[in-house]
Amino acid sequence: MTDFPSMRTETRLRRHLHDHWKAYTIQGVIEIIVGILAILAPFAATLATTIFFGWLFLIGGVVGVISAIRAREAPGFWASLALSVLCAVLGIMFLINPLSGAVTLTWIMATFFILSGVFNFAIARAFSASTGRFWLVVISGIIDVALALMLIIGLPMTAIWAIGLFVGISFLTSGFSVLFAALDARNNPPARL
Repeated sequence: MTDFPSMRTETRLRRHLHDHWKAYTIQGVIEIIVGILAILAPFAATLATTIFFGWLFLIGGVVGVISAIRAREAPGFWASLALSVLCAVLGIMFLINPLSGAVTLTWIMATFFILSGVFNFAIARAFSASTGRFWLVVISGIIDVALALMLIIGLPMTAIWAIGLFVGISFLTSGFSVLFAALDARNNPPARL
């Protein structure tokens, strides 16, 4: 049985992508350029990313403090206030000393890779009963854990380049995927309903 509402939604999405392929092409090209620049200058990209996160933490912390004070009668007021102050202080620390902020972000990234690797191993174990290609997920998990170890063992030096390099790779792959999707949408218009 065919699900007509999802088909209509997919057709609308494909139509939107087809109608706006030029804008998505420009977006993809800009992301590719930013990715290449970040890969070529990972230290500058690391500092920019750390400063960006510093402002996010600071603004989020200030907004959180204001919200907590406005709702001081609500349960969890002190915990909310303390977390908001902590976020604001962390943001200030990132902005005052971006290199120490980069070390903190590198630890967070390493933790993410370790958790991702562990989850990939669990997923591979679940997949092993149903497919012979579970080893691809195992390889992905091994790569994640290896990246985490590389980041941790190399600290504090990895903090100088890792975030910028990984952000650059992310922009580059995202840019190519958006660009190819836009070019494909240009050449393959969806059927009208």
